[in-house]
Amino acid sequence: MKKLFYALIIALFPCALWAQGNTKSYIPDGFEAHVARVAAEWKLPGMVVAVVKNGETVFLKGYGKTSLDDAGVPVDENTQFVIASTSKAITAALLATVVDDGDVRWNDTVANHLPDFKLYDPWVTQNFLVRDIMVHKTGFNGYAGDNLPSFGYDRDEIIRIYRHLKPTYSFRTTYAYNNSLYTVSAQIIEKYTGMSWDDALIERLFKPLEMKNSTTGNKAFFTSQTLARGYRLFKEADTIQLAPRTDFQGAFNWLSAIAPAGFVMSTGADMANWLKMLLGKGRFNGKEVISERNFRYLITPQTITGSDSVTVNNYAQGWTIEQGAQGRIIRHTGLAYGYTALVGLVPEHDMGFAIFTTNGTTTNPHYAIARQLIDMYRGVDDKDWQKHYLDAYMRPTPPRTPEPARDSLPPLDKRSYVGVFDGGAFGDARVYLQDDTLMFALKKVNSPLRHRSGNTFIFTTESGGRFDLTFFVKENQKEVLSLSFNIGDPIEPFIKKE
Repeated sequence: MKKLFYALIIALFPCALWAQGNTKSYIPDGFEAHVARVAAEWKLPGMVVAVVKNGETVFLKGYGKTSLDDAGVPVDENTQFVIASTSKAITAALLATVVDDGDVRWNDTVANHLPDFKLYDPWVTQNFLVRDIMVHKTGFNGYAGDNLPSFGYDRDEIIRIYRHLKPTYSFRTTYAYNNSLYTVSAQIIEKYTGMSWDDALIERLFKPLEMKNSTTGNKAFFTSQTLARGYRLFKEADTIQLAPRTDFQGAFNWLSAIAPAGFVMSTGADMANWLKMLLGKGRFNGKEVISERNFRYLITPQTITGSDSVTVNNYAQGWTIEQGAQGRIIRHTGLAYGYTALVGLVPEHDMGFAIFTTNGTTTNPHYAIARQLIDMYRGVDDKDWQKHYLDAYMRPTPPRTPEPARDSLPPLDKRSYVGVFDGGAFGDARVYLQDDTLMFALKKVNSPLRHRSGNTFIFTTESGGRFDLTFFVKENQKEVLSLSFNIGDPIEPFIKKE
């Protein structure tokens, strides 16, 4: 009997070895050559690609240099990138740890945790839930509030301004992407952790995940020794061109004001650990970082963002959930001031990827890599994704239709507009004359007013934003009562007080 037992063991052992080899993590043949082709054909200044499969890092490689000048060194797995809006999923995961603590529930009202939180409509304020903060259907226009950092407003000031911003859509009816509301999640995190959003990220996520070279731009944007420099990619005369971004202070001002939505700095090696935790449903190296229940909630579809005959896209808590021909892909892109990112999970193949570049303009190269990778794991070879995305980018752009000429009505006497205007949470705006030029001052804005028509003028910010400003006067009179301008959604008037 013993001989028979050992004979069975020996007979079965090769099968066991074959099964283990068949399920071993691997990177498909041809993937590295495909990535190198993408990097070359897009002239990418710097890039890092990380792929995790079955809990293992199967691909981790840098391409290009940290900058194209003499100071540049080869990009590697420890080169830092600003990961832009792929930061959203990290803030969502951090909030999930607070939910795990029991201090907050997804269905709590925000005002229950932040009594000073107010929106324009009192009913919406009373019914705005924690689960509503990050899913982009709050009623505001897309990117509402994104211009405010260029005026000089910080994170907390922007949230206070939301009570003066009139929504364009009904609450919970329309998808419209929003960055600055992620700061509300950060305020809840800060209240219950007793730490800044930046420090809470490090203590609750980066340390447990051994993400040793990850931080936030608030802490390290100007001091990092390994941060790759951002570039702007553009097409000119049917070729791809590059220009370095030089607006470092402007980048910092904007990104720090919406930091929970876009100002994490990380590396390929660290993001591989992030992917392992996500593919592990909240566990890393055998330890729970986020409960499986809350991890699943983070990727539960909340808002339909678009669909066609093949694909349906939904937004979850900091993630887009794509259901289409390539299966289910949980992904998010990011573009900001010279940095571009794509992070994704493909549960069907127990695979995840993170692709960071310094091209700063388009995620087409990232999708060319990610979709080819997915097809390789699917065993499908019927599409050249690099050609598809490069051809789409290089397709000629139709010329813009010029704006029709407007009849320009005459303005009032310039002195009629001069005064101080109370903007509530915006602060006071001042309109004054300087060498016979009408000027508009608000926070860091100090701009000439260029006449458009009637009582409407144009002002600009340092970042180049152009805004129409309208003065309101008494009917049939010349007394100015208030002014207003549009920042994506209309705002309440600034009332003239002197």
